[in-house]
Amino acid sequence: MRTFVLCLLSALLCFLSGDGLVVGVASATAATASSDPAASSTVSSSSSSSNPILIETIHSFGLNISLENLAVRHSGEIIVGFDNAPILYQVDPKVNGSTKFIHLFNDYFDIHGITEVKRDQFYVVVGNLSLVTHIAVPGHGAVYHVDMSCFPEKVEVNKVANFNESMILNGMTVFDRERGLVYIADSRVGVVNILNVYTGKHSVAINDTLTNQPPNATDTSKCIDSVHVVEIDECKYLYFSNFVKGLIGRVALDEDGYAKGAAEIVIDGLNAPEDFILDKEGKYIYLALFKANEIIRIDIATKAIKVLAGSPDSSTYKWAVAVEFGRRERDKDDLYFTINGGFLEPDNVGGTVFRIPNVSDIPDY
Repeated sequence: MRTFVLCLLSALLCFLSGDGLVVGVASATAATASSDPAASSTVSSSSSSSNPILIETIHSFGLNISLENLAVRHSGEIIVGFDNAPILYQVDPKVNGSTKFIHLFNDYFDIHGITEVKRDQFYVVVGNLSLVTHIAVPGHGAVYHVDMSCFPEKVEVNKVANFNESMILNGMTVFDRERGLVYIADSRVGVVNILNVYTGKHSVAINDTLTNQPPNATDTSKCIDSVHVVEIDECKYLYFSNFVKGLIGRVALDEDGYAKGAAEIVIDGLNAPEDFILDKEGKYIYLALFKANEIIRIDIATKAIKVLAGSPDSSTYKWAVAVEFGRRERDKDDLYFTINGGFLEPDNVGGTVFRIPNVSDIPDY
């Protein structure tokens, strides 16, 4: 199996090099702009022709790449993880943005969660989930520290912890930056782990019926997916999505990051919710709907939904997976999002990074 995986990765790296993405396994400094013509395009999408929403294509990685999560650096660059290979890339946040190879995690199949604890100190979840069979290798999940402070001159990568009880480690978020405490969802087991990134110690912090699998779950079912900590009236809550149950829920947290009471539903009836983020005012949830091929905005108070991009009948944003706001003054109101692209499907459009500028200016009607 290991020989097969290494051969597969070798072929993938050759493909990327042929597309103009120079990938060096031993060095993290090689990079060129992509020659893919799709990377320079912009498209408009809207549920109302009178109010078109501008959507910009930042970078397309091509048909052989499936993207998963993303994180945004303080300097604005976007870090993306591949879902069909254990590779991290950096993308320049502009139309036709160039890319830089960051790191290849040997002995793994994929990258899921990415979070930043302190400036340029990122933590990444890797695992062995097959996108062909959708079966994960039990106990192979791990978290790595990726020090980007000297990138692109060099990048330092070190293992933080193995998760021997894991199935599919997925979404990550920070609970306490000073103490180095982060949450990691396990999408097959249905729990949220809390990890001290400085000591490597971890335990289950949240195990609730709303985070769990349904009774009729199969070996390929995915439940809790994305996680985010939100503080409301001096109380911290963990917001989470449950893919198979079609909901976003939340649970109150104690001072050590463990559940304080039962979780509650924020909104349900969603079509395979993936990653999401709340705006700073706590009014809206911006969410990727995987099966609906959509990016939506949810008014938390009214539950009203505004489609910002895509539709179930279109493959333009096939299998939307993750969203994140920009961090620079000029793009802090811009929503970046990634799509899987429909990997291995007949209508595959390729893993791609998009941007919706000025989302707060988009009306609800």
